[in-house]
Amino acid sequence: MAVSVEDVDWSVLGELRCELGESPVWDAGRLHLVDVTGHTVWTLDPIAGTAHGVTCARRLTALVPAAGGGWWLGVAGRDLGAFDPYDGTFRTVLSVPGPADLAFNDAVCGRDGMLYTGSVDRGRAGRAALHVVGADLGHRVVAAGVGASNGLDTSPDGTVLYHADTFAGTVTAYGPDRRRVASVRVDRPDGIAVDADGGVWVALWGSGLVRRYTAELRPDRALRVPAPLVSNVAFGGPALRVMFVTTARTAGVPGSGAVFTADVGARGLPAARFAVRPGIGHEGSL
Repeated sequence: MAVSVEDVDWSVLGELRCELGESPVWDAGRLHLVDVTGHTVWTLDPIAGTAHGVTCARRLTALVPAAGGGWWLGVAGRDLGAFDPYDGTFRTVLSVPGPADLAFNDAVCGRDGMLYTGSVDRGRAGRAALHVVGADLGHRVVAAGVGASNGLDTSPDGTVLYHADTFAGTVTAYGPDRRRVASVRVDRPDGIAVDADGGVWVALWGSGLVRRYTAELRPDRALRVPAPLVSNVAFGGPALRVMFVTTARTAGVPGSGAVFTADVGARGLPAARFAVRPGIGHEGSL
């Protein structure tokens, strides 16, 4: 089904321009995100218009808030762990077995309480995989034969998992038993955010678009973004009604690498927090 592209009155959030903005998370009245290439985690205050950056000791690719405060995240490599937003250090809590050249990419805590993360096979041989990690840090493969695991989010009740494979050009829905129940062809899908009505918003890398699909992955809306390399999307602000879109720098495109914001008539969901079972991994708050 063809969907007309909508022009949106976007605002630019502050002066920040990322080389590769990713993993936007709204938490405690602030937007947090990663500049993957710039090795920096940023905290942006939309009201004050300020941005505070922390240089990371390791190349980070995703932020996931932890229960009790703090951050979990996926990093380049096979490690998951805790990031200190004050000094930029990273403490490995779990190293997931697998080929060393298949690095983790995006990650999210689902509304079922599980942590989902996937790897990228830059050799395009389909060797990457989508993993799920439980509160006891036990882990298993949800889907094998993945090209480039990217956007991840769950339905409002946590029963359906949505997953973007950029190299395969697909967004796939996995049901309560995490078996595939639906899939749609999408041109270079990147980050994903599910709204309060169950709609699936997908950032499209290279085409300057954010598309919305229904919970059943039927095309619903398309928004034009003033930068071609659209990397991810999140909701925040008052009543979670502000959409935040991260982008990457593009030569000759003013404003690329910025975070774009707008009220697009949808309401988001709070970011889920990952809780590690007491006594598992390192002691103390993550």
